[in-house]
Amino acid sequence: MPERPDLEYVVPILRGELVRCVLGAPRVRKPVVLRAMAGELTGEVRSVERRGHTVVFGLGTMEMIVSPMLAGRFQLVPVGTKDSADLALAWPLTPRSGDQPRELRYRDDVQMGKVYLTKPGVLPPGLPTVGVDVLSLAFTVPVLAAVCKSRREQVKIVLMDKSALDAMGNAYADEVLWHAGIHPKIPASKLTAEQVRALHGAIVEVLTHARDEIARRAPPLDEKLRDFLHVRGREGPCDRCGTGLRTLGVRGHDAYYCPKCQSEGGKVGIVDWNRLPGSIK
Repeated sequence: MPERPDLEYVVPILRGELVRCVLGAPRVRKPVVLRAMAGELTGEVRSVERRGHTVVFGLGTMEMIVSPMLAGRFQLVPVGTKDSADLALAWPLTPRSGDQPRELRYRDDVQMGKVYLTKPGVLPPGLPTVGVDVLSLAFTVPVLAAVCKSRREQVKIVLMDKSALDAMGNAYADEVLWHAGIHPKIPASKLTAEQVRALHGAIVEVLTHARDEIARRAPPLDEKLRDFLHVRGREGPCDRCGTGLRTLGVRGHDAYYCPKCQSEGGKVGIVDWNRLPGSIK
């Protein structure tokens, strides 16, 4: 999934390239991504904003909301560029003065993304409200402590809840928990005050570093950078202690973690997760 650091890089580029352009009638290659349609996916782009893990295109009296989910990504290409196999939608752009004719493309090889058209302020079904901005001054240790205290779910699930925290997905939740030294299966309400402080610091540090690193490297619009992460998708030893990284399941999600660095509260319920063989040795 494009996560917050990815979208904080992509959205300003889309805003700079698309505002005052007109989206023409799209070519639809994967209609399954179209949801809750209330009109035509056309009009002058007046704004492009990130809202949680979605991209919101302001089209005057309507908003087009794209939720990329697992594999969605955007491209801006010259008209006539060969379609890729994962192309879902392509909008011809009426260019601003001096611009070359181009298309905005939304690609999605697993077709899990969703594209909505709604009136401004109307939240499409299935999209959560957006919680506290974790890179704002409003996100304090007491705010995070209150969120955790009210939740019995495993801490990784709480980190990924966009209605509570804006915003993390699988990859950055794993990275944050590794930095904080917290096991992904600990119930959020069981975190100590020290763990909450460590978690708060890790959230801010990890997401700020990722945002800045992606911006520094300036990848193509459709490329998702993950090679600087310490645990997600990694095989081999932990960068901090040398212990073999492992994976486990957390409420339908997989979690990458270090059984030594993240051993605090290793016993969750009746299972000692540190004694189980991991899928990464």
